[in-house]
Amino acid sequence: MVYTKNLVAVCAGRDAVRAAAQGMQVLHLCLGLSENGALERRQLPAMQRGCFLGLCDPPRGLRLCNPERLALDLAFEAKRVNAPGVFADFERETAQTLALLRAFDEALAEDGIPLYVPVNIGRDLEHAVLTVSTALSGGSLTAYFSSLQGIYGAHRVAAFLQPVSQDFTLPSGSPDGKPLSAAARAALLAETGAQVFFSHELCARYFTYTDREGAAHFVLFDDADTLAAKLAQLIGCGVQTVFALYPDAAGLIPS
Repeated sequence: MVYTKNLVAVCAGRDAVRAAAQGMQVLHLCLGLSENGALERRQLPAMQRGCFLGLCDPPRGLRLCNPERLALDLAFEAKRVNAPGVFADFERETAQTLALLRAFDEALAEDGIPLYVPVNIGRDLEHAVLTVSTALSGGSLTAYFSSLQGIYGAHRVAAFLQPVSQDFTLPSGSPDGKPLSAAARAALLAETGAQVFFSHELCARYFTYTDREGAAHFVLFDDADTLAAKLAQLIGCGVQTVFALYPDAAGLIPS
C-alpha cells in the first residue's frame, strides 16, 4: 500500500478536475504573467478552490513590471481561492525573475502561504520551500534530501517526483544521459538481453550493455514500482510535500 497523503498532482486544464475526483491534492498550473507584467488567470475548470496555485515561467518578452504589485496580486489570488500554497514554476534565472521571486517570497510569507520554488533558483530566498527533483543519476536519494534538510530545515525542502530513463555511455562526465522512451528502452533490453537490477541508493532500476562499437553503457530508469519506493523513502526521511505530474501521480493511487 503506497502512502499518498503527501502527494500533490501537478495538473493543467481538465486534469485538475480528474485528479480531484480521485481524491488527490492538486497543483493547478493556472496562472501566468503577461508581457506587460500583469498576473493572468488562465481558463479554469469549475473546481479550483483549495488547490495549490501554479505560476508558469514568465515570457521571455516580459517588459518592466512592478514585482511588489505582482506579489500582492498573487497573494490576493491565493487567499481568494484558499490555496494551501503557490508553486512558481520558473526555469530561467535572470535578474528580473529573481526580483519577482524575492517579492513573492516576502508577500506570501506575510500571509502564511508557502511559496514553492525550484531549488536551483530559490537557494537565496528567505522563506520559500525549495523543490528538488528526484531524477538523480548518482549518490543516494535519501542522503541527498537529508543533506538539504540539514542546510535549510526539513520544512523548507519538498520533492518533485520525476521519472528518469537515460542511457549513459561509460565513463560519463555528465549527470545527464541520453533520454530513452519506454519503447526504446524495451527494444534495447530485448536486443541486448541485459539483466535488470535495482539500486537501493538511487531507488531506480538499471542495466548495462555493450554497444556494437564496444562502448559500455549504463541505463537508469524508473517504473511505477520505483516511483512508489521513492515516494516511501521521501516520506520516511521527513519530506512533507511531494509533487508529481498527474500521469505519474495517478499511477500511484490505488484504483
